[in-house]
Amino acid sequence: MKQKSKHRLRQYDLVMNIFFLFEEEYEKQPVDSIWEIKLPIERIKEYLEKRFSVTYHSNLWVYTQLRRYEEDLGVKLFERIPAKQKGSFYLSIYKDMVKFYQKQHLYVSKKIKVANGVYDKIRNDFLALPDEEKKTKKIKILLGAGSTIFHLANIIAQKSWEDNIKYSIYTHNLGSLKRLLEPTVNYDRIKVSTPSGTVDPVTYTIIGDSTNLYHNTSFDYIIMGTSYIYKGKLYVESKAETEIKNTILNYQSKAKILILTKHEFTDIPPSNPKPFGNLSDYTYIVVPRFNITTKTKKKHDLIFNEYNKTLVPEIIHWNYSILKCSR
Repeated sequence: MKQKSKHRLRQYDLVMNIFFLFEEEYEKQPVDSIWEIKLPIERIKEYLEKRFSVTYHSNLWVYTQLRRYEEDLGVKLFERIPAKQKGSFYLSIYKDMVKFYQKQHLYVSKKIKVANGVYDKIRNDFLALPDEEKKTKKIKILLGAGSTIFHLANIIAQKSWEDNIKYSIYTHNLGSLKRLLEPTVNYDRIKVSTPSGTVDPVTYTIIGDSTNLYHNTSFDYIIMGTSYIYKGKLYVESKAETEIKNTILNYQSKAKILILTKHEFTDIPPSNPKPFGNLSDYTYIVVPRFNITTKTKKKHDLIFNEYNKTLVPEIIHWNYSILKCSR
């Protein structure tokens, strides 16, 4: 008997998988920006049917689900572009993404890959410890701001019932904080601390004096992201966040890890002229590996390749690369 196909995807799954499709198309097409991709709604429906055996008969119904998701989240994610054919239209990704809940969806498959890479490193480092040390060890991690960090927090939360690893996590990332405090998390294995300050609704971080919380703490891992890498220097849009990241880089840690999608590499000077640090300030960087080949190299890939002499491969996985920064 033939299995009955699903009637529809949940709104969250529908949105996330449309973003996955945009990433796939971006890797295939000879364009420099994902915002240049325009997909006909018919192509999106074909993709969903082929991948999930879900048939959508109405173009408008699909778009209505996307709009309802945007309304519930309170941010814009897609642009609807008219087509000549009646009842048809194109979708593109909303270009002016600045808020946390927007960026959380962008390049999501790559963010999940690098988040898994960082988690694998933390877990493997823990498993390499002597048995006696494992019994008492509590891994101290400082999680920085950014949507990629959120995906790492999500993995730690999901694995809290599986892996016998205890964490002491410090963060001013409200997305991570919220996820790590959900009722589904094993609180016996995760303790969370956060600084006081003012909440920035755009970056979804706590802006304030973090020194009192982090002072005299030696972390096993400091894990951060960035918005731009220009000539080896690291930048974010917010001047307040620049100061926080610069302060965090001065804290003591056995390993400082920078997680990237590679799209951060640019040859255009950022609007915020003050960097918070340098690529060489980190022990490791983690970048995704994509299995779709294209004849045209993206600009950010070409710029990233210029740093090959200073980045030594430590772990090459089929989903990610962990590279050690030479100083």
